[in-house]
Formats: sequence, C-alpha cells, structure tokens
Amino acid sequence: MPAEDTVHDVVADTLSVHADVLEVEARKHALRRGVRARRGERDERAAADVDTAVARVLVSSPLLAGARRVAAYSSLPGEPGTRTLLAELRRHDVEVLLPARLPDDDLDWSLRPARPHAPGPLGVHAISSVDLVVVPALAVDTAGRRLGQGGGSYDRALRRVPARVPVVAVVHDEELLDAAVSPLPTLPHDRLVQAVVTPTRWLWLSA
Repeated sequence: MPAEDTVHDVVADTLSVHADVLEVEARKHALRRGVRARRGERDERAAADVDTAVARVLVSSPLLAGARRVAAYSSLPGEPGTRTLLAELRRHDVEVLLPARLPDDDLDWSLRPARPHAPGPLGVHAISSVDLVVVPALAVDTAGRRLGQGGGSYDRALRRVPARVPVVAVVHDEELLDAAVSPLPTLPHDRLVQAVVTPTRWLWLSA
C-alpha cells in the first residue's frame, strides 16, 4: 500500500504541475493577444519618432559602454523600432549580429551588414561572443520577466549568453510593468532580462 500511495502521489503531483503549466500558458496567451491588439492600434505616424527615441535612450545609456559586438534584431511592425539603433551601432563601429530563425525555431546569427569575404551564418553559439544582447518583447516586468512571442527561440538562445553579459529588452512604455502589481507569468525555462529600454528611459531590473 505505501508503494501504491507513492505512485498515486507522483501521478497527482505530475497532474498538478501540468495543470499549473497550462494555466500559465493560458495567461501568457491572453496577455500576448492583448498586447498585439494594442500594438495594432498604435499610430503608425509616430513609429519613426519611437524608433529614433529608442536609439537615443540606448546609445546614451551605460548599457553600451565598452561594447564591441552586440546581438540585436530588426524590429517588426508594431514593435518599438530598431532601425535607427542598428544604424547608430554601426556608426559607432560596433559589430552587430542579427538572428535568423532555423527550422527548429532556434536562432542562427550573422554579421550585418555582411563584410567582404566575411563568413556566412556564424551558428547558434555566436551569441556567446557578444558584449550586449538586445531582444524584442511584448512586455517586461521590473523583476526581469519577459513576455515573448511564444516560440521559445530567445529562451533557447539566451541560455548561451554568459552571465556577465546584460540582456536588454525593448518595449513601449506601457509594456513595462511593475512586478509588485502586475507580475508576468513565467515558467522555469523562461529567461530573465537584466535591463529594459523604452522610448523614454532605460532601467536596470532586479533580475
């Protein structure tokens, strides 16, 4: 009987954990849907100003101090723009790695713009060579929890980033949440970020 009870306990615990995971995923899905809807309603005419503001905030912050190679990304519609940021990084002679999604949803990395005679894709581990990582997000809270698009690509990639390298998420101002009031739901595989940049400010997080 004790052994049978133990089996029952394990099964019950497993079912409980599974239910918790499903609940977290459901909350994430609802949050993603809400953020995407709000981003879809943003004034496209203000996008250029947001793009410029993000670059100004990050470039003027200490986050870039001494950085010679940065992993970044090309923003999608609705996201705070990164076009000006990428141009500013290159203007300051900072090497920029941009991601390409692989069939298994992992991220490969390449130098952009590609240099003459430069190698092609550098592989999934190239991100371990950078001094700063700039990542997209749908929302971030002040404890460093990040809400991504749900594919898990960045969670996998960020496991390869050395602990000394800051990871910075870029969001709109209203997408930075107070963790004491509105903590984002997370699962054990979710990777925390150490800082956030919005069009008006940057902030170290308590990750």
